[in-house]
This record gives sequence, C-alpha cells and structure tokens, in this order.
Amino acid sequence: MSNQTIENFDEVLVDSIDEALRALFSQQVVDAFHENLKTRRSLNEEDLPANLAVVSLVLEKYFGQGAQTIENSIAQRLYSKWGLEFQRKDDGRLTGYVENARSKIKPAVATPEPRIVDIPLKDDFDGLLIESIKEAIEDIVGKDSAKMAFKVLERNVPFDKLPHHLPTFYSALKKNFGKDSPMVEMAIAKKLYQKLHLEFNETPNVELSKYVEIAYTKVMQREQQGLFNVSVKLAGA
Repeated sequence: MSNQTIENFDEVLVDSIDEALRALFSQQVVDAFHENLKTRRSLNEEDLPANLAVVSLVLEKYFGQGAQTIENSIAQRLYSKWGLEFQRKDDGRLTGYVENARSKIKPAVATPEPRIVDIPLKDDFDGLLIESIKEAIEDIVGKDSAKMAFKVLERNVPFDKLPHHLPTFYSALKKNFGKDSPMVEMAIAKKLYQKLHLEFNETPNVELSKYVEIAYTKVMQREQQGLFNVSVKLAGA
C-alpha cells in the first residue's frame, strides 16, 4: 500500500473494478458494460462504490455464471492494493468482500466523536420496512424500472398492508426477481438494519423473512430495556 488512506477507499475500489474488467475483456466489452450502467442505471464510475449490488446484478446479466469469477478478481485486486490477505469464498459476493476490506482499514485521521440520536421503536418498524423495500429496489433496478416492479408487487399485496402480509410479499418478490431475489432481499435487509441502527451481519442462505424477524425482536428488546437513543458516528465518519 502506498499513500492510500481510508478516505480514498472508493477511488481505489473503482480502479480495481476497472483493472479487473480490462484484464479479462476487450476494451469494447468494458465500454459496453459502463455504458449500460450509465444509460440504464444512471451510474457513472464514481457512483459504483455506493451501488455494488447494482454492479453485481449487471455483471450477472452480462456474464452469467462468470460474474462470480469477475467479482473475485475485483476483490483480489482491491485487497492487493491495500496489502490485505484475500480469502476466496465459494459463496462470496463483491459487497461482502468490499465491506470486509473497508472494516480492516483504519482511518488516517482521528475518528469524530459520536453523537446521540433517537432510535426507531416498534411503532416505526412497519414504515421503515416499507421504505427499505422501495429504496433497495430503486437502487438495484433504477427508479423507472422500480415503478413497474412496485406495480407488479402490489398486485399481490398493497405496500400499505405489506407488514401484515409478509409471506405473500416474500413469495411475490421471489417470483418477480427470480434468481436475483437473494440479492434484492439482502439489499432490503441492509437498508432496514441501517435505518433501525442495528448491526447487520450478512449470513449466506438466510432469507429476508429471517432478517426481518430478528430485527423486530431486537427492536422489541431494545424498547423493553428502555433504550430510546443510541450513540452513532457522524455522517461521513
């Protein structure tokens, strides 16, 4: 690692993505991949670190089963740039590799003091779950495609009634997103835990229903213990 710091992590990640693609494919293929992200997903290169689930989705659509090899190559380059040991996992995804790498790199500057914020309670849970579902789907497929997805999903259960008909929603989600549904479910779970100020631990083969059940239980326990605020890092920390 040269003069890299956690502050330019995203820049190094973008370089790793670009280098891995160029090492595996022709310039024409790489340009077509980026053009797809830009025109159909409204994502420029600098937007990729915050939208890795979308990157994985497009890689799968472009390269099928080869997407896993590409993600491993990206992660391997990223780890190498930071001097980290890369351990390939059979079910590893780019988002998990990147989060793991980011967590191992210490900030080069002092960590800002945490602040106390109010935390969501049981009565906030349903609304935040609906928000998480909508935001995650928009992040992955784009706002225009998300509108169509929402219409299809609401044929099974309206969003305002969704929290009371979760099994029906889970079935509709799997039916509409097919093999991409695990990625969508993971994105929803991460959004929900973030909004609830809960630590999220990604576990292979765990479905959204389980993540939601665990989150609700933790919120109930937190409320029973009288915890109504939490110490969190400032945005950007």
